[in-house]
Amino acid sequence: MSSYTIHDVKFYNPEPRSVTCMSHEPVTKKLAIVRNDNSIEIWNITSTPFVECTIAGCTENSVESILWIGSRLFSTGLHGAVVEYDLTTLRAKYSIMVIGGAAWCMDVNPEKSRLAVGTEDGYINTFAVQEEKLIYERIFDKQKGRILCIKWDKTGEMLYTGSTDTVRVWSAVSGHAIHKMTTFRSNNKKETIIWCLVVTNDNVIVTGDSQGFLCFWDPHMGVMIESHESHAADILAIALSHDENVMYCAGVDPIVKTFGKLKQKYSDRSQWVKGIERRLHIHDVRALVESKGKLYSAGVDGYLTVSSYPPKVIVKYPPLFQPPCVAICPKSRCILLRYLNFLELWRLNPNTKHDSLESSSASMLDALDDTPIKLLRLETKGGENIISYAINKDSKTIVYSTDTHVRVFNFDVVEGDVQLSRNDTDLPMKRIQKLLFSPNGKLLVTVNNDGDGNTVTLFKVDKKSLRKIGSFQTTNESISNVGLVCFSPDSKYLALADLEQRIAVYFIGKVVDPESLQAQTLPKYEYPPTAMAVQKKTLNLIVVYSDHTIVEYNIPNAKFTIISDNLRKNLKKQWFARQYPIINIMFDPHEEDIIIMQDESCIYVVEKISEPEQKKPKLAMCKKGKFTGKTSSPASWQTNYGFRIIKKYKHLVSLNWLNDKELVMVEVNPTSLTKNLPPTLKQKFFGV
Repeated sequence: MSSYTIHDVKFYNPEPRSVTCMSHEPVTKKLAIVRNDNSIEIWNITSTPFVECTIAGCTENSVESILWIGSRLFSTGLHGAVVEYDLTTLRAKYSIMVIGGAAWCMDVNPEKSRLAVGTEDGYINTFAVQEEKLIYERIFDKQKGRILCIKWDKTGEMLYTGSTDTVRVWSAVSGHAIHKMTTFRSNNKKETIIWCLVVTNDNVIVTGDSQGFLCFWDPHMGVMIESHESHAADILAIALSHDENVMYCAGVDPIVKTFGKLKQKYSDRSQWVKGIERRLHIHDVRALVESKGKLYSAGVDGYLTVSSYPPKVIVKYPPLFQPPCVAICPKSRCILLRYLNFLELWRLNPNTKHDSLESSSASMLDALDDTPIKLLRLETKGGENIISYAINKDSKTIVYSTDTHVRVFNFDVVEGDVQLSRNDTDLPMKRIQKLLFSPNGKLLVTVNNDGDGNTVTLFKVDKKSLRKIGSFQTTNESISNVGLVCFSPDSKYLALADLEQRIAVYFIGKVVDPESLQAQTLPKYEYPPTAMAVQKKTLNLIVVYSDHTIVEYNIPNAKFTIISDNLRKNLKKQWFARQYPIINIMFDPHEEDIIIMQDESCIYVVEKISEPEQKKPKLAMCKKGKFTGKTSSPASWQTNYGFRIIKKYKHLVSLNWLNDKELVMVEVNPTSLTKNLPPTLKQKFFGV
């Protein structure tokens, strides 16, 4: 590779967003995670976990509990309503109020036909789950105190609730309480709060409380079976393994502790025995989910941690925004940084330091000689969360969308003075899910998912206005719920990828009537794509899927290339075992056979070879300027197959070209995500 100037941007510091609750859907393998800004992230965990889409939060909303019912997503919160979300339009579908004030918890019966909600005033509301909506059924007897957790039994005939000092067993038929079980108090003046509750297949209730006790209850006799003082503080989350032989618990004391189920030697009864302990988080753990041997945990620090044992594997996904959260303006040498409810525009100064992605004598990255200049901070109206945004290559047109409005601005710097003015363009929509300017800066594309397909609208960019060219509708057969959008470098092709693993390419060069556009579709793959890009000279579309499969598709010839087959056949198992999804693809402007890919922790350089040797390739790693692995030298693995890994980063957010000789790399300092968090539980450790 040639040598390039690399700008290492480390002043991007988004505020950490803690996780309040999450829910797992085992059939579709989706994980819904709720942040403290009331936004909901839908993670796809079929292979490498990645954020598939995000439902923007707002201050008026509140999410205290979230639940999957099949492929449908519901939430409830302090506004006292149950909300169902449309996962196509990514907004609330409808809401239905509950009786009893704020709602804290909810659960669905095993048949997925009845939903129960626990409220602040001590009421249980039940709803019938219909195909398109919820139907209110009834209200149970009022209890004293709020209901903080609720679960159905395995028969669907009883409900179990946890509140202050009390665990109750309810008849789901009559609505009356059958048993009231009182918890133990270590201090008579201090209440014991039941924070979480699960039910085993043999209908044993397991609760976690504010004293750090894990208690087991018999709902038929109304008595406690056993208890374990497992934590030094509140237990906030409990999870059962899929075979129900292992139980996980954690909370304010962030150590995740496991309990194994052992059958007693001279009895038919089973006993839970304390097992291993894992320190996966440094702050409170608020949610635990187990899926096929993997434990998903999250809490105040905002990280989603995926762990398993044995073998011991821990992977942490930082609380960053769904990509892209950085936009590059090559013509004006600016970068636009996306935050929760505002945008920042910075200008990069020229840098004289040069380096290469394969340099072995010096560090790969160098700091800027001159400090970048912040030109603009653009806040949203009313502090609403940003859904999508875009900026032109000369940074003179900025567009962003929230849940209720779309804003278009004209920006310029004249004789050192920043000038920002509102663009008078009247966009025909109030909310846009995807925004993208073409590489030549002459087109703006908006994509909205409306249930029957996607509406793709094209705008021509003038100096101070946007003029609508037209729009076209994709069909559910070709593409339905767009997740990725990219232009070809010549701005003639538009590629769309949806959440159903389908990819369509549209020719929009010299378009007269957008409604007449025909899609060129790629064969459907079993895993969803996480990144795609089009090469400039060859017009090859490179797609990387969540299982790290790489394909190369030639758009003009409408077929996969020979390189594509070689990439799939010759990549080693180490590549497919990578724990982070590829989020960005780009190409070396001077060497068309080189592909550069990026995930959260590494940069990968792939040199395409049409006829690799029969010998199996070896993954070579470049770390601190030295190559490691079984290969003897760079030349040996470069002959077999050109694949290099540069491993250096913690939270690598973006890597893009500023021009043919300069790269911009944006990193988030991990300490910036934790320094403003509340204090953790103080515990004394040996030697500390």
